[in-house]
Amino acid sequence: LSALVEQHGSPLFVFSEKTLVDRYRDLHGALARRWSRVQPAWSYKTNYLDAVCRVFHREGAWAEVVSEMEYDKARHLGVPGAHIIFNGPYKPESALAKAFGDGARVNMDHFDEIQRAEQVAADLDLRPKVGIRLNMAVAGTPPWSRFGFNLENGQALDAVKRLVAGGRLELAGLHCHIGTFVQDVEAYREEAGKLATFANELKARFGI
Repeated sequence: LSALVEQHGSPLFVFSEKTLVDRYRDLHGALARRWSRVQPAWSYKTNYLDAVCRVFHREGAWAEVVSEMEYDKARHLGVPGAHIIFNGPYKPESALAKAFGDGARVNMDHFDEIQRAEQVAADLDLRPKVGIRLNMAVAGTPPWSRFGFNLENGQALDAVKRLVAGGRLELAGLHCHIGTFVQDVEAYREEAGKLATFANELKARFGI
């Protein structure tokens, strides 16, 4: 470490490529044993250093981005648009146009964004696949209601009705973030159960 500091200066952050790879393979393996179609995506918000992102993409991870800058970085690193999940509460028209044109999966965060996305899709003469972000009550975690459509008060269902009525966007996914540093597996079990229940409701009511 002394030699590295002498070479690169201080402060110095050192990442273990072997640890990154081992942890990714552990996680992917644990999920894939239960769900064969699982597809991890590396969160650029967590760390978007090129070298770190490349490690995960080399292992097969897609990219999960929350800004136009991160989207452009993922494309610069060679990630196909179809392997990018675009989240976040602010996506300007220029970002939506790139993402839709590239076939990325964009998760809608609010009704204004749905309207803006429909207009961009119409301008491009496309019917892109999108998801919607849900927020929900989960026992043992503080409410995370700043973003997305609330499940319990019917807002999420209203968002789906809006997408169906508009006919310009194809609903193809559900997204939910229940908070940061949540380490209780039961919280994720409850979240997943509510997402699955909602998905089954959408299948029954709309054939989605």
